[in-house]
Amino acid sequence: MARIAILLADRCHPKECQWECQAYCPPVRMGQECIVEGPLGKPIISETLCIGCGICVHKCPFDAIKILNTPEADPNDIVHRYGYNGFRMYRLPIPPTRGITGLLGPNGTGKSSALRLLAGEEVPNLGEYGSPGNWARVLEHYRGTALRAHFERVAKGELRTVVKPQYVDRIADEPSTAEEYVLAAGPGGRRLLDELGLGARADRRLSELSGGELQLAAIARTLATDADLYLIDEPSSYLDIVHRLEVARVLRRLGETKSVLVVEHDLALLDYLADQAHLIYGEPAAFGVVSHPIPMRSAINTYLTGYLKDENVRFRTEPVRFVAHPPKPAARAHPLVTFPALEKRFADFDLAVGAGTLARGQTVGVVGPNGTGKTTFVRMLAGVEPPTSGTPPVGVTVSYKPQYLKATQSASLRERATALAAEPSFDAKLFERELVPGLHLEEIQDVALTDLSGGELQRSAVALALARPATLYLLDEPSAYLDADERMSMARLVRRQIERQAASALVVDHDVYFLDLACDELMVFRPDAPDERRGRGDGPFPMREGMNRLLEDVEITFRRDPETLRPRINREGSVLDREQRARKEFYYDAVD
Repeated sequence: MARIAILLADRCHPKECQWECQAYCPPVRMGQECIVEGPLGKPIISETLCIGCGICVHKCPFDAIKILNTPEADPNDIVHRYGYNGFRMYRLPIPPTRGITGLLGPNGTGKSSALRLLAGEEVPNLGEYGSPGNWARVLEHYRGTALRAHFERVAKGELRTVVKPQYVDRIADEPSTAEEYVLAAGPGGRRLLDELGLGARADRRLSELSGGELQLAAIARTLATDADLYLIDEPSSYLDIVHRLEVARVLRRLGETKSVLVVEHDLALLDYLADQAHLIYGEPAAFGVVSHPIPMRSAINTYLTGYLKDENVRFRTEPVRFVAHPPKPAARAHPLVTFPALEKRFADFDLAVGAGTLARGQTVGVVGPNGTGKTTFVRMLAGVEPPTSGTPPVGVTVSYKPQYLKATQSASLRERATALAAEPSFDAKLFERELVPGLHLEEIQDVALTDLSGGELQRSAVALALARPATLYLLDEPSAYLDADERMSMARLVRRQIERQAASALVVDHDVYFLDLACDELMVFRPDAPDERRGRGDGPFPMREGMNRLLEDVEITFRRDPETLRPRINREGSVLDREQRARKEFYYDAVD
């Protein structure tokens, strides 16, 4: 076994603690220099002297230390290391000569770092963090491998690479319109704007675009760039299911002639998009190991089962299991919340939602393209947006998690929960015993909300919402910013909590895997006019009927994987795709 000591520098505040890590360390108390003060005033932990007792991990008031016992790794596999007690990466994905390769793994295990290293934005230091990376040493290290030829072209400047950034909201600061931003990369940008559905908004300034529109602009600019290797980091963020599939089709056409690497957490989309995938496993913020390439279907099934046979590595304690959704027995379908037909009229948009009923213990997904009124409907039920016509249900206690989150308090999650515990509308025991461990919030409870990442803030907001006893829970895009593991964990937890509390829930989301795991039925929203100035919402419908209504508009069909029962998108024109379209069965018609 190898021991890895990680110091999360952004969480470590040595001027605000008593150096408990050093004071309680057994080797230090025996006179050994296991934990010493580094040149930046922060601790340095010796992995050689560390005995793995974990006392420093538990004593650190900021949860800034991780001590991990891992299988002995081949030192020749280390690609990059960020400091003595910093993140380290083992192995790299191999860019395909032509086609699309996916990268799949939890947040914080090095996927974005792998893209930067392959693009040459950082030179691999091969574990020698004390000196800058050297191309001559890199080429010698990878002699006789496919990566040698790749890095040789990168070092000589002969390989043209382009990276689609992960955080597209940052491009909103660019002082240009969407069209100017995209066309600056190449003349093909105009066609791409139209193909991706952004042509009608191309004259808007980037600062005026929504998150989804910024994503489309970033993708269009990346694909308009003439390059040999395209590195696409999380292309589905902010996008609805319609635009996700449009982006996938454009990327697949690109993969017919170019080399493409895609990081993606939407498993249904990645399965449809890529030919093969590298799994990345490890400990977030500590280390990441890149697997050998695996054919796409086997890659996702391996990811869900959590066991790499060829490497004899288990990275998940329990496999993720999907189930078919038979109708609930009539005895369990007790109506709990009934809402009448609702309408909302804005200056440039009208929404009409049909009357519906939610059953006790039922989680209902709300699906449809962006701009069709899903969030407006949820806000009307939450009492945030008054309807123009109709009255939301009276006497219904609501807990609402909004779509857009912004931390305005410097308090930590623990301090926020403690303050809410004094109110009768907050279940502190449920929060501590089930929601914190269920959403993996233990390590960030004492971090200021303003310092949390998007995914950490999302999980915190969902936990706070579910801890409020309510009749109706409204969760707007709870899977945003989460990696695939976090999405599946949250989906199972939401479903379990709603059933236990005998409440009802409406969940707005675009991830098909998340919806399949979490929901019993669906409400479907569609444009109700050619110019998209009206939206219409109906339901709830059984899962199969609801998805059929949605997917018929999207023009795509799904089936279930025979091994895991997960949803899989059929390739257009395949035998199964043609048969299902002929029968108007777009969702899980067969198991192949």
